[in-house]
Amino acid sequence: MSRNLAEITDEALRLPQDDQLRLARTLLEQSEAVGDVGADAAWEEEIEGRIKLVDAGLATGRPFADVLRDIDRQLAR
Repeated sequence: MSRNLAEITDEALRLPQDDQLRLARTLLEQSEAVGDVGADAAWEEEIEGRIKLVDAGLATGRPFADVLRDIDRQLAR
């Protein structure tokens, strides 16, 4: 029987935190393995540009909890 994303997510959230982090890393590594070859260079350039803006006082960060809350709202969780 096939399980849906919600069931898998619920099960993953019941894992100990260390196992959750290992799972997240595995999923991210897998997605990167099949990703765009030029993406790493583009992301490095983007990150460097953003760091320069923050260092120059032209940009500010947001608390991670606020970002997650906004994402949840957009996904209508």
